[in-house]
Amino acid sequence: MKNDIAIFTPMANEEKYAKNLILELLTYRKFFKKFKIFIIIDKVSKDNTYNIVKDLEKKNTSLKVIWAPQNRSVVDAYMQGYKSCLKTNYKWILEIDSGGTHTPKDLKKFLKYMNDDHDCIFGSRFCLNGKMLNSNFTRYFFSKFGSLLTKFFFPMKISDTTSGYQMFQKKILQKIIKKGLLSKDRFFQTEIKIYTRNKKIKEVPIQYICTSHSLSFFSIIESVYLLILIKFSRKNYL
Repeated sequence: MKNDIAIFTPMANEEKYAKNLILELLTYRKFFKKFKIFIIIDKVSKDNTYNIVKDLEKKNTSLKVIWAPQNRSVVDAYMQGYKSCLKTNYKWILEIDSGGTHTPKDLKKFLKYMNDDHDCIFGSRFCLNGKMLNSNFTRYFFSKFGSLLTKFFFPMKISDTTSGYQMFQKKILQKIIKKGLLSKDRFFQTEIKIYTRNKKIKEVPIQYICTSHSLSFFSIIESVYLLILIKFSRKNYL
């Protein structure tokens, strides 16, 4: 049986990748009964990305561009994506990063697990057949160490706690939105996995391509701080 799916990706200054990513994602409509893509753009984007995606929107009814000038952080952009997808009332919501880091073809690996045996399906760079390409040692170390540190605080059966290629059943995402997120930076991906660790989870291998080797000092400090804070909170699960 074909499923309903709402997909979203935030974009900022990605005129190089935007069109190809969207067109490739649209080729996967055939696998679903209902299919919608949301592109989230805010004032951080200064290049021609907005015009490119608006032009594609005119030609594709499965595509919706969300202009969100009120966003103040990366988490705001993703929350806008989550909420836009939930409005469709489709059963499954997929989060995928743009900018050439995530490959749409990996979506096919999620398909066979889109059933009631699973609440969340997480893409993984560190499970069997997962890959992290074009990465320097520092970037790989912090991604891998971040996962190991998270699993030290919160035992869970996944190998990659920092990946952003992930899928949720609507009912799970609604609970995440209701609970809210503490992070204002990239740690929110890990925060979600902490809260959902007791749900029915499947991890699938993905290919992640590093397009930037920079690391945010604030992001690292926030991650350690929130790991400790969440560990000692009264309810650190959904």
